[in-house]
Amino acid sequence: MNELVGFVNGNNVRQKVLSLLASKGEMEGERISKTLRIVHLTIAKTLEELEEKELIAKKEEVYFLTETGIKVEKMVQQI
Repeated sequence: MNELVGFVNGNNVRQKVLSLLASKGEMEGERISKTLRIVHLTIAKTLEELEEKELIAKKEEVYFLTETGIKVEKMVQQI
């Protein structure tokens, strides 16, 4: 779990995406990009990385936090 916290903490965009999904529940990639005002290509790459680590999941075009993602996001907030 600490490895995942380090993975998220190591990148500001990852932190922002997890925090946003924690507060909003679920969102489409395009909406995440617009809300955070970060280039869509950067968001797409970040979403892919978070999905590979199983911190988020995707159903159709909507992303949401997994159980692990919820735990990691809470741990990151406490740091």
